[in-house]
Amino acid sequence: MRLWDYLPILIFMGAGLLIGGAILGLSKIGRPKPNAVKGLPYESGILATTPVRQRFSIDFYMTAMLFIVFDVELAFIYPIAVTLRDRGVTALIIMLSFVVTVVAALVYIWRRGALEWR
Repeated sequence: MRLWDYLPILIFMGAGLLIGGAILGLSKIGRPKPNAVKGLPYESGILATTPVRQRFSIDFYMTAMLFIVFDVELAFIYPIAVTLRDRGVTALIIMLSFVVTVVAALVYIWRRGALEWR
């Protein structure tokens, strides 16, 4: 290998650094000016106007995390279902075991009361 063989890599790295620096610079120049309203703390659609911060119930966070977990798990079912015809019985067994695992987890958290608002 000669040193000239690495020239395309160096060109791509230089172009990447140049474009990244240009985008970063333009974002600094073109950003909106900060104001008092945009600097207020904001969480879950509620403006925190009082100095004492109220705590959210853990049920809110648990429900959000469970939604994310099951959403990601169910996103894996679609690619398996698309390739199910090509893969045959093996993909069917894998998909059924995955669905059984997801349903078992759902039944477990349902019985534990994680889906109920208190």
